Amino acid sequence: MQRERLAVLIITVSLLAMTLVGVAVVSPIGANAPSDSADRTIAVNAVGGASASPDRATVRVAATATGDDPAAVRDELTADADALRDALESAGLTEDDYETASYRIDDRHRRPDEKRDGPAYRGVHAFEVTLEDPDRTGAVIDAAANSNAEINDIQFTLSEERRTELRQEAIGNAMADARTQADTIAENGELHVTGVQRVDATQRHFRPVAYEAGAGDGAASPETAIETGDVSVEYQVSVTYNATARTS
Repeated sequence: MQRERLAVLIITVSLLAMTLVGVAVVSPIGANAPSDSADRTIAVNAVGGASASPDRATVRVAATATGDDPAAVRDELTADADALRDALESAGLTEDDYETASYRIDDRHRRPDEKRDGPAYRGVHAFEVTLEDPDRTGAVIDAAANSNAEINDIQFTLSEERRTELRQEAIGNAMADARTQADTIAENGELHVTGVQRVDATQRHFRPVAYEAGAGDGAASPETAIETGDVSVEYQVSVTYNATARTS
């Protein structure tokens, strides 16, 4: 009798385990199960964007030197880089605001049989300047120019916190557009949207601001003026909604 009861108990427990596994497969944790009354779906694609003024700027500048003697090029490059650092610090920057991006001395006449005009060696000591205040960009450009450095690139962008806010705004706009589309489709198809079944979101682009550099107005010691636009982000969402036929 004990063995029979034990066998019945094992069979009962096994059936219960199979039932629980079946529930897990049908409704996995975290899934959005369709509404009980929903028997149709509506799938739409939507795009939402958002933009904001930049709150970060990156300026890439470089000290350069050329010559036929690599040692002389190195020494000149060191002096020019020191002059660039002094100019940046005179503009109010500290060592925390910039860092070396690259350092190299290139042999421009590597092949003996190759003839080229100009010095044999060119040295570059490039710096990347990061500004939390984009309005200081003009001062950095002027500091680099006054020390005979090259201005290679200027980019306006967003801090991580502001970028997150902009991304959330873009997704919210995309989802709002998706729901408007779904409601319009449902109304014209005599349906009623009951909830969201599935959402896929993809960032289409994050576009740092373009810039234009202009000279000053001719006054004494003019500062370079930089005109900026807005940083923009765009998201695309694909949303599937549960729907049911209208009852009235």
